[in-house]
Amino acid sequence: MVNQPDITVVGAGAVGLSTALFLAQAGASVEVVDSGGIGAGASRNNAGWVVPSMSEPVPSPAALRAAAKWFGRRDGALKIGLEPSAGYVSFLARMLFAARPAAYRRGLAATASLAAGAVAAFDELVRLGVDFERHARGVLLLFVEEHGIQSHLDDLTVMEKLGLPGAELLAGREVRELEPEAGQGVVGGILCRGDQHVAPSSLVDGLAAACAQAGVRLRLHAPVTQIAEGVGCVRLTAGGVSLSTGALVLAAGVGTRALTAMVTKPVRIRGGKGYGFDYRPAPFTLGHAVYLSDHKVAVTPLDQGIRIAGTMEFGAENNKIDHRRAAGVANAMRAYFPRWPVRAPRAWSGLRPLTPDGLPVVGRLPTRAPIYVAAGHAMLGITLGPITGKLLSRQIVTGESDPLLAPFALDRFRSARSKRG
Repeated sequence: MVNQPDITVVGAGAVGLSTALFLAQAGASVEVVDSGGIGAGASRNNAGWVVPSMSEPVPSPAALRAAAKWFGRRDGALKIGLEPSAGYVSFLARMLFAARPAAYRRGLAATASLAAGAVAAFDELVRLGVDFERHARGVLLLFVEEHGIQSHLDDLTVMEKLGLPGAELLAGREVRELEPEAGQGVVGGILCRGDQHVAPSSLVDGLAAACAQAGVRLRLHAPVTQIAEGVGCVRLTAGGVSLSTGALVLAAGVGTRALTAMVTKPVRIRGGKGYGFDYRPAPFTLGHAVYLSDHKVAVTPLDQGIRIAGTMEFGAENNKIDHRRAAGVANAMRAYFPRWPVRAPRAWSGLRPLTPDGLPVVGRLPTRAPIYVAAGHAMLGITLGPITGKLLSRQIVTGESDPLLAPFALDRFRSARSKRG
């Protein structure tokens, strides 16, 4: 058996690697274990946005309206698939419950408070020597339907009251001054100057390199098949090898559900599938990351091209691509940018880990041994990855939880069941 690390992190994505790096910086000996390679889950296949202004939970009154709008459309932004299991039905019912205005407002306050430190956490990664592609030009929301503008402004006003940077309303003409490729069909926009974006692959690769430099051992392509509580330690089997560690962090995205089931009741996390395309080289230049608000599509200009990503698909948890739904993401571009090419490159997919209330689960599990979880960040894994890792690592090292993490503790689900009982 190899030397026992102080802490083992299962999950080599943005959340797990951030946690490992901050733990190593605090003086802990750390090992990262993953069933695949670096960023093998959703950490590479996403829009790469750092968007405190969009840190609202997925279950929301707006999401219910979107579900009604897109219901039954094969190319729509949202799909609720069928799965013959009580667990799936229960998950959807809990999401519906969490979309109530009062519950949504509580969740929004929690995620916005955490996201308020997101950009500063990325600044800290830079100070720690993490090398990654980063752009700080803001995010530009575009609209081809005027009626959608006010609701977004109202949402952003709430975020501003919660301490996040304000937003600027733009007329169609002002949008085209910023982005000359925008067509005449764009009737307005909103510029969120406090938001940023990164190249996701460069982020996870940079985190992995910084972890290795800090002495973190990386054990890749080693799926965890067993976790057991020992005396003063946690034992696990990864890639057929028996390991022992002082404490364990489970940060494996959708896979966290199965991992927690090895030691306690499984954390309620399911995958929401998204699709995307990488246009390399870019068909034309964009100055900002752009959100096609009426179609729920993220457009990310990067050094090597333009990435577009969108849709939320519940049901089968796999990376199989529904090409008609994926095409809906690419086709949306031409409503905003008339010169966007008709032919699309090969589509990719990724599973975003969601909890029933749309909030991540961060904190210690109800186990005798010190086992922690950091997962369920939905579409905010990049935004919240570094700040989650920073705060959770501090909790593990000091034994004191930051108040910002209190709304994300696992016992919120048990409390909800107790209240209903």
